[in-house]
Amino acid sequence: MKISTFLIFIILIFASPCTATAQPAKITLATHNLCPYGCYDENGVFDGCAVRVVKYAFNKMNIKLNIVVVPWIRAQRLARDGKVDGFFAASKSEDRDQYGVQSAIIAEQRWNWYMLQENPLDPASEHFKKRATVASFRGSNMLKWLNTNNYNATSSPPTTELLLNMLLLKRFDAMLANDMVMTDKILKHNIHNRLKIITLLSKPLGVYFSKNFINENPYFLNQFNKHVEKYMKDHPLPLNIYACPLL
Repeated sequence: MKISTFLIFIILIFASPCTATAQPAKITLATHNLCPYGCYDENGVFDGCAVRVVKYAFNKMNIKLNIVVVPWIRAQRLARDGKVDGFFAASKSEDRDQYGVQSAIIAEQRWNWYMLQENPLDPASEHFKKRATVASFRGSNMLKWLNTNNYNATSSPPTTELLLNMLLLKRFDAMLANDMVMTDKILKHNIHNRLKIITLLSKPLGVYFSKNFINENPYFLNQFNKHVEKYMKDHPLPLNIYACPLL
């Protein structure tokens, strides 16, 4: 009996570190089709600067990654309801913090106001907040921010592309949008001379992992963040552009 007890004790000592630090074999993350962070190329491959950071980290950790591409509201809901392990690329918010934990930064983001050149309104003025009609895309932190801060948000289309089309049609005075996403669309449509752009604030993006996943894998996030930070250090964005290049 003494020998058996001793052997069990030794086995537990040596097995515990391996068990405690074991990582999941496969992880499923939800995201949406949003260039340049993640979108389908001409060959139907889902790629983008945020996607590449995430894939790099999982490759280094020898974890198989499954990416589910769905509308943004659904991506967040899937994580909240435990249907996926997390979602990206997302800026920090109190709502998301209730059910998830944000990783290290995988991409930069600025919230910019976009207005037609002929519009005389100033987003920094109190008059703008009281009188201007504004919009952002459905499910975004930006739309939540507009409503929380009592702006007159009159539209919330499901995509930034539709949002831009509505601005060009003068459906509202200004739209609040992600600078990298809008740079991609402005270059695509060659409409830079039609818009004026005012930066509101910086809101970097990360992966939100569900709290249930983090609780089940307590050593995961630290390792994931180390690989993300290594990638971001080795692939710095040029300081003179707002776009997110595919390096």
